[in-house]
Amino acid sequence: MPPPAPRTDRPSRETPSLTSIGFLLHLAQSRLYAGVMAAIEGSGLHGGQLAILGALADKGPMSQRQLGEVAQIEKSSLVLFLDALEDGGWVKRDANPADRRSHCVRLTAKGAAKFHRLGPPLKAVQDQFLAPLTAAETRQLVDLLQRLAEGVR
Repeated sequence: MPPPAPRTDRPSRETPSLTSIGFLLHLAQSRLYAGVMAAIEGSGLHGGQLAILGALADKGPMSQRQLGEVAQIEKSSLVLFLDALEDGGWVKRDANPADRRSHCVRLTAKGAAKFHRLGPPLKAVQDQFLAPLTAAETRQLVDLLQRLAEGVR
């Protein structure tokens, strides 16, 4: 019996398909997101709120506008997330001394402690996600993703 003829209707690597960078990034991100959601289950937080706590933990207090840019959260959603986080005592919004028309958002001690408690399970998810890569490949991936995120060559 002769081998099957190659398929000619299959997309090439030059067209969007299951091997495109966008789709592969989507698959990888979906896998990581599922792990993150499992790690924060029962914490009272969801992904957007976690991004806010992470941004404030990494960069310190900032204006709501800056926070939305850093966390990549649209303005109306950001306000809803901040309302819930503030109601939980995890963040505080104060008048911005540099611009009284805006608010400066900061982590509270309770918010910092909550984010710190989530650190080990989130790190475990990240480590499991990155397990197929070597340490050098992980460093390279981080560098490449930072460059892509910043649009810098």
